[in-house]
Amino acid sequence: MSLKELLKDKFDEEELKFVRRSFEIIGDVVIIEIPDEILHRSKDIVEAILKRHKHVKTVLRKVGEVDGVYRVARYEHVYGEKTETVVKEHGCRFLVDPTKAYYSVKLSGERERIARLVREGERVLVMFAGVGPYPIVIAKLARPKKVVGVELNPHAAEYFRKNIKLNKVEDVVEVIEGDVEEVVPNLPEEFDRIVMPAPYSAESFIHLLKGKVRRGGFIHYYTFDSQNEEEKLPDKVKKRFEEEGLNVEVLKVRKCGNFAPYVNRYVVDLRVL
Repeated sequence: MSLKELLKDKFDEEELKFVRRSFEIIGDVVIIEIPDEILHRSKDIVEAILKRHKHVKTVLRKVGEVDGVYRVARYEHVYGEKTETVVKEHGCRFLVDPTKAYYSVKLSGERERIARLVREGERVLVMFAGVGPYPIVIAKLARPKKVVGVELNPHAAEYFRKNIKLNKVEDVVEVIEGDVEEVVPNLPEEFDRIVMPAPYSAESFIHLLKGKVRRGGFIHYYTFDSQNEEEKLPDKVKKRFEEEGLNVEVLKVRKCGNFAPYVNRYVVDLRVL
């Protein structure tokens, strides 16, 4: 049952127009958008959420998009105070505070998909690793030799370290706190697979991959694009990589979420030739 349906007996038709159909649940924290026009009805919205999801401890209203060097959205409390929570995903547990580090439940299926592609003995690099969901899910669901995650946000890097211990993957997963621009060029090895799960900025870091992924290796490149331009995306991405000296083959383009009206998040799976 959608939030609109839960509120249809309390809100009039004009108010219902402003109610968002969905919200995100991260552990026992709810992230929701409440337009200014119905902000005065926040108490009723919270009650509807709690009636449906009794485990929820905190409701945060999103007041700013993911932004800044640490990629964190802005929120205000509409219910509860606690923002640190534990999320369960594919047999893993992640300690996270969405007000300090980016994490999205919506990418859970995509993380599992990538992990299922990883072959035994692979060396994997995850750029913009956040609190560690990609590296840790890969370590738990596949049998890689090593997974390196690079993360700039000190709060996210600290949660990443805690999550490595929480999931007992210390022997496989390594976190490097720092800027990928500085860290990646100094990594001594080539990788079999590189994951770039930062669609808003990944394009700016393609140049770092030359000499860091072996021939025949794979790159998972995330980007935003207009849904009207989807057919052009493979050629556009291939050309962009070639401009940075990387000869690649596009294996697959997959939509993995919405960003804005008519703008989607895509992942492009590439093989280095």
